[in-house]
Amino acid sequence: MSNKMKRKETYRVIGIIALLFGVALLHLINEKQPIKVAVLDSGINKDHPALKGKIHKSFNAIQPNQPIEDHYGHGTPIAGIIAAEDSGGEMSGLAQHVSIYDVKVLDKKGNGKVADLVKGINWCIQEKVDIINISSGFQVDDQHLKKAIEEALSSGIIIIAAAGNTLGQEADYPARYEGVWSITSVNSEMVRSSLAAKGKVDFAATGTEVLSTNKDGDLETFSGTSFAAAQISGYTARILNREHKGIKNIYKMLQKEAIDLGETGPDQDYGHGLVRIK
Repeated sequence: MSNKMKRKETYRVIGIIALLFGVALLHLINEKQPIKVAVLDSGINKDHPALKGKIHKSFNAIQPNQPIEDHYGHGTPIAGIIAAEDSGGEMSGLAQHVSIYDVKVLDKKGNGKVADLVKGINWCIQEKVDIINISSGFQVDDQHLKKAIEEALSSGIIIIAAAGNTLGQEADYPARYEGVWSITSVNSEMVRSSLAAKGKVDFAATGTEVLSTNKDGDLETFSGTSFAAAQISGYTARILNREHKGIKNIYKMLQKEAIDLGETGPDQDYGHGLVRIK
């Protein structure tokens, strides 16, 4: 083979390699990354059979650099509603292809401090999560919390918060802040749960006797606006995973799909209504 032919063959091989490399690179660029859902709660039992491999990263806002355990048993069912693997047909999370970010902001008694919640939100901003689920709250407004919420929202993060179990009184903060999706709870008859808050409410979801993962590695039923909020977080993650939509577009989609309850149109008991989770 002449030198000229050898050069042509070499260029041909190089061209093929470059083409294959380009195709592989394009595939990596276009490959959809898992939706990042942060659960700001009492911690998650990462060893639960239905949650193994789901926890991508953790942050202990109460005791930084300390391992996280869910002593209170609230964060684990929240994570289960969002992302648990199928538990033998008994239950499964609403969004399978997600990365859970476990952020501990509640202590072993379920109590939390605003400062720790703020630290947790700021960490989520740094981690560029897609959704923040907050299934706890406070009745008192706090400017530091409001600022953290506004920064997270301006970063493009969807914040979904439980309206609170206030016995029909006004919703908690941060659910009460503008831009945060405030979720109340309804029972099996699609009536607002007696414990659930009202007032600034965006949507309703089932929050009575919801089956999910517990801190002891088993399944259990839970009730409250916390678990209604988790359902909206899971469903929203599923939508984000399926199609690229902005926050406003997803909100409008849920608004359009919601079953109007109570008074005609948006109201203080059900917001835009019960979200039909498909």
